[in-house]
Amino acid sequence: MPAQYMRRNPDYLQYDFLGEIYASGAKRVGKYGFPQLQKEKLIPEGPAASFNYLLSSKNPWDWWYHCFCDDYQFSRLWSGLYRYLPLIQRAKGFISTDFSLYRDYTDDALIWNCYRNRVLAYAIQKANVPLIPTAGFGSERTWKWCFDGLPVHSTVAITTNGTLNDPEARRLFAGGVEALIYTIQPFALVVCGNSPAWLDTKYPNVRIIHIPSYSQIWRKRRGA
Repeated sequence: MPAQYMRRNPDYLQYDFLGEIYASGAKRVGKYGFPQLQKEKLIPEGPAASFNYLLSSKNPWDWWYHCFCDDYQFSRLWSGLYRYLPLIQRAKGFISTDFSLYRDYTDDALIWNCYRNRVLAYAIQKANVPLIPTAGFGSERTWKWCFDGLPVHSTVAITTNGTLNDPEARRLFAGGVEALIYTIQPFALVVCGNSPAWLDTKYPNVRIIHIPSYSQIWRKRRGA
């Protein structure tokens, strides 16, 4: 990173452990004070890839990037957002972080991860990046608060990664999507990964957009 950028931006290497700097100026909503995000009716046109490809891309302005990959790939954004923000700003658009909400996590871990997702989305949106919020959800115990801060009648993104492996995962995915649609009534739903057939027809008033997951892109590049 150029030295002149670091001199102009004293927070460049600042570690915001609790997200208070990242969320500065946000309207706090819900039981846990998640930042409220702005409504965006964005449609990710053109190619899309996961965050780890952004770091090596020679033409990021042609791509949308998402964070539907292993948490360690994008956890660096929480520990140093300002280090990566100039690169994110060069992208065509960005789909916000998806810190995991696994059903066997404790409530504290689930709330913390959802809070981090919302804080980083707010900070990146505030930096004038075209941003689609991720609407992550876990089991039923998350559905009363995991959509707090998401804009209504907006484009949001979800992933099917890990949701189609067993009957319980499929049940929770279908229920979580239902709760999401009911709660925020999205304009469009970006779906990353393999998608069950019912998702394209069950919600006729919601535009469904499909983008490839990291594993789908990897298999394609490997010729599998």
